Amino acid sequence: MTCPLCNKGATKARGHGVFECLNCGTMCGQCYLGDSYGHVLPYMAADEPPADQLRYFDLTCLGSEGVTRRHGWYDPATRLV
Repeated sequence: MTCPLCNKGATKARGHGVFECLNCGTMCGQCYLGDSYGHVLPYMAADEPPADQLRYFDLTCLGSEGVTRRHGWYDPATRLV
């Protein structure tokens, strides 16, 4: 799978259908909505982390409301948006 952010081909599996870019740390792929919360929590961080600590994520999720997309920037240390 090619990273949508940096277009490099080196990714590692992070779970069934979810991949992480070894170059920039972007997380992308497809999973169930509930499984996506194991990668990125659905909560905002109280304090904004440093910009160099943030990573991009782009997940296509299947839930009770059908197919949705979760994407944006998150802190991998806390998994908060």
